[in-house]
Amino acid sequence: MLKSLFTKSSGIPLSKLPQLHSFVDVIVGGRPARQVTVESVGPKTIVTRETLGKPGETAVIVYQAPAGRFRAQTKIAATVNATTTFETPRKVSLIGAASGAQKRQSVRLDAIVAGQWRFAPMGVGSGEWAKCTIRDISRGGCSLIIDRGLKNHTQVEVKMQLRPEGNPLTLLGEVMRHEVIQASGKHSHGLRFHGIRPGEDQAIVEFINRRQADLRSRGLA
Repeated sequence: MLKSLFTKSSGIPLSKLPQLHSFVDVIVGGRPARQVTVESVGPKTIVTRETLGKPGETAVIVYQAPAGRFRAQTKIAATVNATTTFETPRKVSLIGAASGAQKRQSVRLDAIVAGQWRFAPMGVGSGEWAKCTIRDISRGGCSLIIDRGLKNHTQVEVKMQLRPEGNPLTLLGEVMRHEVIQASGKHSHGLRFHGIRPGEDQAIVEFINRRQADLRSRGLA
């Protein structure tokens, strides 16, 4: 019912719109593009992180969706609490067809990686690093497993080695959910990454693709 209501209101299938928690590139008023995460997608509005302009300004959003890569023109409806609300576009333009590789890049990989974490108040890491376990890695986030519970919206840094060679990645994440793992008593936190650079994004994509190729070669995927 909700899907039919959304399609009727926007005139665009969900598969052609920005996806929740995905990264999109936004150009407002001809200024340089900004890469931000999508906070919500509804019948009338799309909300992203960060203040990107003023209400009434025209914006262009470029993004990857299940049906392909799209470009949409819309307007800013409001800016509140470091978020920007856009009117849901009535028309989108296909600029790149979906491929198997693109679909694999958006997959959340259930792999376990040893890492480190520390608090990052105001987005800046501070204090000593502590050991952690990282799993469910995707371009948008991961699960952080540690011995203590953290409140939602706590900002942390996580460090993990995703490439066979080179330095580990250090990424900024925000706690979006928390649960206790009954079997071990440890705490699992769903993190959403913020401010990922192109090179870091590519490292995550390559890690996921390598692991999936390995699983397929062993007949496990």
